[in-house]
Amino acid sequence: MPSRHLLKGFRCLKWGQPISTHVAKGYEWSIKPWWGEFRNKEHEQAFLRQHAPLVAGQLQLALLVWMFLLLIFAIPDYLTLGPGTDFFILLAMRLATSVLILALFVAVGFKAQLAVQGRWISLVEVVAISLFMLVYFYRPDILSWTITVTLLMILGVIALVPNRLKAAVPVAFYMAVLTALVLLYLGSLDESEFVGLLVIFSLPIGIGWAGALRANVLQRRQFALFQQSTQLNAELTREIEMRKRLQEQLQHQATTDALTGLNNRHQYQQLFARELSRSMRLRQPMSLGIIDLDHFKQVNDTWGHSAGDEVLRRVAQLCRDNFRDIDILGRLGGEEFVVLLPDTTQEQAIIVAQRFIETLANTPIDIGTRDIQVTATIGVVTRQPDETSLEGLIKRADDALYKGKEAGRNQVMPG
Repeated sequence: MPSRHLLKGFRCLKWGQPISTHVAKGYEWSIKPWWGEFRNKEHEQAFLRQHAPLVAGQLQLALLVWMFLLLIFAIPDYLTLGPGTDFFILLAMRLATSVLILALFVAVGFKAQLAVQGRWISLVEVVAISLFMLVYFYRPDILSWTITVTLLMILGVIALVPNRLKAAVPVAFYMAVLTALVLLYLGSLDESEFVGLLVIFSLPIGIGWAGALRANVLQRRQFALFQQSTQLNAELTREIEMRKRLQEQLQHQATTDALTGLNNRHQYQQLFARELSRSMRLRQPMSLGIIDLDHFKQVNDTWGHSAGDEVLRRVAQLCRDNFRDIDILGRLGGEEFVVLLPDTTQEQAIIVAQRFIETLANTPIDIGTRDIQVTATIGVVTRQPDETSLEGLIKRADDALYKGKEAGRNQVMPG
């Protein structure tokens, strides 16, 4: 039952402990400690799908800033190197990198899911970093400045460019190691300085990783909490709907006759009392008829009680089909039915009742093995101006019914 699941879900929350501390518990919503991603692949993919449009927008902004900075630094290159070979090599590097960045920008605009896949961003970053190493070859005059820029780029790869942490950290390590190797190759470092530079480069990697990890964990905890809340709300909704259906079923069982589906005695007495009060207040006519099937005992004796039950069900359906929606139908018991006709004079009620018994007499009833004909007698009465109780009305209709039985059955007898 949904209620058991709800109790189980709420039971895991200990008093005084933040809800978010429980979100990561259990494998279903647990988060990888190093990368800040869900262990459950389906949950991780759902998270990425939901955040793809937002991440795509952030990535496009980061790519534009990256391309702008890349191109703007061509100006100091020109001022220092002039229109020579070294300048054009660096300019070609900047233009080639910008083309890659622009291609990724356009691709992400068409398909936001590319922004959360990691591999395409990482590929562009690796190529761009490799090309950036040309600056160390052709601008040794700004070595300290270039190393500072490299530190910022390492931090930016993790913290500023939207990418999955498990893809961004290897790219940052690649840039750190590649830069140190290039400087070692150029003779700008000795072996001890090489190790020291790697240690320095590890600082922005660690800082970027810690910040990005914290953001990843917080985002996924919020996502998990939202998903669990949505699931609990859905279960609560299903529980409410189930209880509502159960209540409707109980209400139906409490107010209807199980065999025929008509109002049972308790229900039609309440409805009759309401209509009687309305009739007295508005001084409107109200008629009542009691329907009794003729020779019904012979049906049970000849064809069995199951056939008798089928006859009662079919007669009840004929009542529903032939009387008005405002008329109140009920089963008195056995083979007797009762119908209350609001705003109906006795003459009108007799016409309606006569039409019903003619329809019944001309309608064969299938009892499984054969069709049989059934007739009925109806006693019809109309409330008198001084009549204030249902008991008297029903008794007069019952007396009229028996007069009809004595007069030959299959007829309407006014009372």
